[in-house]
Amino acid sequence: MPGIDERDREILKILRKEGRITLTELGKRVGLSPASVKNRLTKLEKLGAIKGYSAVVDPAFLDEYVQAFFELKLAIDDRSIDRILRELSKFENVESLYRRSGERQILIKASFRNTNEVKDFAGRLKKLFGRNLERIEATLIIDTFKENWIVNSSFIRP
Repeated sequence: MPGIDERDREILKILRKEGRITLTELGKRVGLSPASVKNRLTKLEKLGAIKGYSAVVDPAFLDEYVQAFFELKLAIDDRSIDRILRELSKFENVESLYRRSGERQILIKASFRNTNEVKDFAGRLKKLFGRNLERIEATLIIDTFKENWIVNSSFIRP
């Protein structure tokens, strides 16, 4: 990627797993001063290498006990769908939203309080996409072993 070097890549890899690391500690790990690390972070943010900062929160602490993937098969997938996808991306329970190749063009990951909310969400999808929606496949997530580059500590065996 133009504009970044190996140290920048090293910084990005560390941040991906340890987003709350201090500038001082990050600097020690990559061999730079905190000021140099700050300058590099600013550059990486401007380049779009760092898209944002957030905490990885267990959905259960927000009373969201059911997580699901939704795969959508569309009759037509062109740029006219972008308006619907932008609207869908604003739903608070939608964690991830992807357009992808293959038979099912849209992949959604969302969190819910219960299975009734899952059914209601599927109904909202039908209304949003209308006749263009050929099929919805919902899959409930049973266990999460690794997410956002973080291994679930309850699955690590001593």
